[in-house]
Amino acid sequence: MGKYIVLTNKNTFQTIVDNEGLRPLETYHFYFFDELKAKYTIAEVMDDNIKIKLYEKYEGREYVNEIRVKFFETFDTIEAAQEELYEIVKASGNSEDSKYSKLIKSDEVAV
Repeated sequence: MGKYIVLTNKNTFQTIVDNEGLRPLETYHFYFFDELKAKYTIAEVMDDNIKIKLYEKYEGREYVNEIRVKFFETFDTIEAAQEELYEIVKASGNSEDSKYSKLIKSDEVAV
């Protein structure tokens, strides 16, 4: 049985998904008022000892952090990770009938 995580990419910070210890499975695009606000990737953790790189631009400076995967919330199934993603988006104001925001599964998986 695998272990799955949800990774986020936004304009202000990027999560590097291309990692030998991760296997990206699905990517979703979150739109708010038809503007892409975030990309979420569900990935399978292949190595519990990996670090995930985050790049952030803030006030004209760039920061790089490497965070051990053990600090990320993990899920036993891809379905549980999907459910968490839907909860994240729902908390940001998305709903089935919302005309302002939407979550769309991408045909391509982010790498």
